[in-house]
Amino acid sequence: MRIGWRTYLKQAFRKKSAYHAVGIAISLDTVTFCALSKKGDALHVVHEETVSFGQWGKSLIRWAEKHNLVGTPTYVAFSIHSYQILQIDRPAVEPEEMVAAMSWSVKELTGSDQEMVIDYIDLPVPLAGASKVNVIALPKKDVAVACEYIFDSGLTLQQITVEELATCNLVETTSDAILTLVQEAGEEICLNIVKNGQLYLSRRLKGFENLGSFSKDELQMGIGESLSVQVQRSMDFYESQLRQAPVRRIQLRLDTQHIEALSLQINQVVSAEVEELIPAGIVSDTPLPVHRLNYTSLGAALGAEVAEVAEPMEASA
Repeated sequence: MRIGWRTYLKQAFRKKSAYHAVGIAISLDTVTFCALSKKGDALHVVHEETVSFGQWGKSLIRWAEKHNLVGTPTYVAFSIHSYQILQIDRPAVEPEEMVAAMSWSVKELTGSDQEMVIDYIDLPVPLAGASKVNVIALPKKDVAVACEYIFDSGLTLQQITVEELATCNLVETTSDAILTLVQEAGEEICLNIVKNGQLYLSRRLKGFENLGSFSKDELQMGIGESLSVQVQRSMDFYESQLRQAPVRRIQLRLDTQHIEALSLQINQVVSAEVEELIPAGIVSDTPLPVHRLNYTSLGAALGAEVAEVAEPMEASA
């Protein structure tokens, strides 16, 4: 995409936004926008809106104009429907050559001829002595469309990430590992284990997409136990294969009204403190309380708070 000099200069010299950050979560059927402002030590979610995927570019333009968001630093997170995460052997090349070296492996593993944008995450610890990396592959056309929509809305794109990494921003940085279960309505559960701000383990738990439709009694008839088993397996893998100290804290943000009952069930199976995941220092000025906001868009916006911002994703054929 090319722009004229007048448009470029207009954007380059626009006045600074009054907002701290915008987060955008791109899912299969919907896209959610949220805007943060900073007041003292607290971050306030001042606007949030969810729109249909089909017309989200036009909706973003209207939303940005309505709330005077032009120039606001913007962070985008794609949902699992848009990308693949692959674990491959780490190429024995210099860091600046990594993306190019991985491109052929990614093309072979994805089995796709479409042009991809790829990036990678080094594992915090070796897996069973092997040198592996997690590679994220996104269709280039999806990235291009998102960039175009953000540019047309007058927002300032800072980072494109994915759901697993965005939700890491919701957790406090601590040397104690925290296991999180995050789920948007009707979606799979994203299980992360985060320590010192780094993602050690990430899994997608299938079969719980209809969690919000179950009553408290139905959760106690097998659903809660099944989820607890998946949590315990992840904790066991983290301890045995990654050789880490046991997880002692579990934080939940699940699509259910019975979060306390489900927390109690999990706590009866695993040896860890189970609590609701509510990001510290976040205040909601919207009609929704913090725990009912879209956590993927919020996590994306919190990328503005991360000291070391990831390098932009590089395109590879």
